[in-house]
Amino acid sequence: MDRITAAKVFIDVAERQNQTATAEHLNISRAMVSRYIKELENWVGTRLMHRTTRRLSLTDAGQAFLIQCKQLVDLSDDIEKQAQHRSNKPPCYTY
Repeated sequence: MDRITAAKVFIDVAERQNQTATAEHLNISRAMVSRYIKELENWVGTRLMHRTTRRLSLTDAGQAFLIQCKQLVDLSDDIEKQAQHRSNKPPCYTY
């Protein structure tokens, strides 16, 4: 499982408080959204969300995990930007 993608899905679900809306927004199936959330819960070993047919909310662990996911995604984005910036520079040759 791509944990960075899973973290992005988790963040979107937490912000929208709706797995179906997240699936539509990210253009993936609702089953895939559920799979990402379940895999994250298995990874961290705890339930991250309270789910009912009408409502979705984060557990206390989910609230703390949301902060960490945002940090993970931000760090991933920064790494990608830095790598792209470096690859745009012409190589420096020393003779």
